[in-house]
Amino acid sequence: MLMSGTLNKKPSKVCSGRCVITPASLLLGLLVVFLAHLSTAAQVKAEENVLAKVVWKDESGLSSLEGSGRVLRYCRPGWAILEIRGSEIENLRATGASVDVIDTVHVGKRWWLLTIADSFSKDSLAAYGKLLSLNGGNLYLLGVDERLEPLVAPFVFSMTLLPQRVECATFHPGTRLSRVGLGEGTRRALAAERARFLGAISSEVSMDSIRATIHFLSFDDDSAKLRSRFSLSPDTDSLRMADMAQWLREKLRIAMGGSGGDSLETFVFRYGGVNYNLYNVVGRIPGRIPGSGTFVLCAHYDDTAGRTVYSEPGRTWHWQSDPAPGADDNGSGVASVLECARLLSDLEFDFDIEFALFCAEEQGLFGSKAYVESRVAQGTNILGALNFDMHAYRENTDTTFLRTNPSSEWLSSHVKTISEVLFDSIGLRVGLVPVEGPYDASDHASFWFSGFDGLHFFEQEGFPVQNPYYHTINDTAGTLNYVLAGKVARLAAASMAYFSTTSNPWDLEALSGDLEFRLQGHTGLVSEGSPGDVVSVIPRFHNLGSKVPDGISVRVSVYDGPPSSGWLIGETLMTVPIPAGGSPVIEPFTWLLTEGDVGAHSLYLVVDAGEGEQNIANNVVSKTFYVASQSLAIRDSFVFPNPSNVSVRDMKLRVFVTRDAGLTEVDVYDISGRRVGGCRNGECRSNNLTPGDNDIDLSDLLSGTAIAPGVYLYRLRVDDGVEKGVCYGRFAVVR
Repeated sequence: MLMSGTLNKKPSKVCSGRCVITPASLLLGLLVVFLAHLSTAAQVKAEENVLAKVVWKDESGLSSLEGSGRVLRYCRPGWAILEIRGSEIENLRATGASVDVIDTVHVGKRWWLLTIADSFSKDSLAAYGKLLSLNGGNLYLLGVDERLEPLVAPFVFSMTLLPQRVECATFHPGTRLSRVGLGEGTRRALAAERARFLGAISSEVSMDSIRATIHFLSFDDDSAKLRSRFSLSPDTDSLRMADMAQWLREKLRIAMGGSGGDSLETFVFRYGGVNYNLYNVVGRIPGRIPGSGTFVLCAHYDDTAGRTVYSEPGRTWHWQSDPAPGADDNGSGVASVLECARLLSDLEFDFDIEFALFCAEEQGLFGSKAYVESRVAQGTNILGALNFDMHAYRENTDTTFLRTNPSSEWLSSHVKTISEVLFDSIGLRVGLVPVEGPYDASDHASFWFSGFDGLHFFEQEGFPVQNPYYHTINDTAGTLNYVLAGKVARLAAASMAYFSTTSNPWDLEALSGDLEFRLQGHTGLVSEGSPGDVVSVIPRFHNLGSKVPDGISVRVSVYDGPPSSGWLIGETLMTVPIPAGGSPVIEPFTWLLTEGDVGAHSLYLVVDAGEGEQNIANNVVSKTFYVASQSLAIRDSFVFPNPSNVSVRDMKLRVFVTRDAGLTEVDVYDISGRRVGGCRNGECRSNNLTPGDNDIDLSDLLSGTAIAPGVYLYRLRVDDGVEKGVCYGRFAVVR
């Protein structure tokens, strides 16, 4: 598991043309925050407008939100944020809905949806305004005075203004928005015979093998000493990491029956001014249908022990001499991948399966980044990744957790359903942990960042890490729950084995994460746009059953509004082979936004395979896209690579603008607030920005500056002749 202090994410940003910070405005803003906290303690008056979170008991409760004096500001299945009159609170509660008042609505105070990485950021943000957790995870709502907005940017992953008005997607027959598991038709398709097959596969997981793998990874019997699996571990009493990679390669080859398909993939990691050759260990099972895509089962095999506290005054853990045994983090994950390789290599799949063991995860996911980048360069279609990282510590539990992002909902839903069907056999429950944005603290994030689906098997629901031995020399084999480790391996093996059989009916499924949007000229996903924007509407679906028979045509349509009455944005007819577990590539539809599109749109994705499909309860889904009345010239910015261990000459600042604009000012600060570089007053070399992504050499901003390892903040300003915009972000440098 990546250390929480490591920055491995796209920097957060706040884009606004009206933020001017002065000492006087800062003090005034803090006073506003104090008064706002006092005001929420008072009883809400009937004539006041308030923000409230409303939770309904069933789908029919959605209709109760409609009415005078009620404005929908944000909506998710089962709950919404409303701006309502105080007099409406009891009326809503009378419908059976739960209503929690967040705050009164104030002039000059804006509300932001944001994601938070750690408890430090959470505590820091709470000092600036009203902070509320929305989903029990890392999605928060922050109310803050406009003048303080630039100060909160360094503490968040991403933030966006709470919309002024949206429309909740209407629940309709066949939609899957209100469900977590698979549709009932698919659940029934898991007949008794197949359930026995999956149960038999999972029961073959060897607890002795899991114990032996974790023991070897963490302890050297010959020297009777704890090992170190720090990525750059020298040739001491521990195996060098090159030798460890060779041992894992041999273990993987044996697990796969000696059939070959295993390899060491070298990548270069720079640390302390020295280049190190590090290794990813990869094994491959070729599929029956070439070009059907690849599933990845992965874990990192390196570790660190930098959190170790010694009794000797002044002593700290040293990577060159001290052990880093990493039994839970991440011997548990390596053992699961090896067991899955042993069980699945005897089965046949339409698609390829790769088993990948990554190095340098603890330094910033560098091994998985190198792996994903190589697959992208090869044109590999990664269907999904199952990442195992720290899933064996908790005692007396029958639950594991899956960290998943919206586009990976289909995969986490599939695993959860298998856990339910096989609960009597495996005895493991699954909790789903939704994560907003493509950034997280383990190797699945490398897949997310490149647009691939993935999930993370994790021993707890959220952060901080509860294992007291995490990243210490005490993370040893004797601290683990091997029953839990075995159950996780059994569930993962059964979830993949599901796709190997041919007896299950083919079943096409679309979820809310299968409808995505991008703006022309920008690589990131969006949920809103402005008049003049060209939106790429990206539909997809997954086959959760056996291969779709040849000759079956699948019609994929996207409507603005319900399919029976909405406007058709795009439609395509597909006749390509769709293997078990497959997700065919669909050419995006183009949607040009106009002034008449301002407002919220419920877009419907419909997947229609005709009469041949038995289960059609999961073929229609809807998602909200918001069109704002005006767009800031600057929409996004980030530094890459981030974190970086390369020279400043090889780092770039990417700025996305929607119109021609001039870059007027850039400032770069270290974590203490000292300005270390930048450009001002027309000095910026890349001062002419064109619509889309613009890459600026960081060396132009830091010329003559020897930049030390650490975390840096930046602020940039643009002017398009209509309005001025400002963006903030951060990046990390390691050596």
